[in-house]
Amino acid sequence: MKRYASLAAGLLLFIVGSAAQAEDAQPFITNKNVDLTMILPPPPANDSAQTKAELGEVLTLQVTRTPEMVASAVADAEENVWRFANVMGPKFNKETLPKFSAFFDRVVATEGAVVDPAKDIWKRPRPHQLSDLVKPAVKLSSSGS
Repeated sequence: MKRYASLAAGLLLFIVGSAAQAEDAQPFITNKNVDLTMILPPPPANDSAQTKAELGEVLTLQVTRTPEMVASAVADAEENVWRFANVMGPKFNKETLPKFSAFFDRVVATEGAVVDPAKDIWKRPRPHQLSDLVKPAVKLSSSGS
């Protein structure tokens, strides 16, 4: 019994240590290396014809979406590279590619270092923030679009 307790304690320390490393992950690059405001054009104004057309497309998709489309959107909402396993092949998985898995986890954990500064400058609202008619199939985000 003591052997299993030691194993469980060791596993717990490993998990806690891994979680701490993920939280302390430093980004590979920041907005000092890649300034999105210098690469991408600013978004259209909230009252522009383009934004109104985009909102119309969102509302059209909303009323025509199928359960399969909702399931796909829910799956896509999770930032998970393994979502592409169906087209990458059976060896494209966390177990066979542990270094790639760690790399991707770090990218996801730190992507805000590049993306958030541009969002803070542009402050483009998401469709559900522009119209109460928009009812996303996924969890609402409060960050900029």
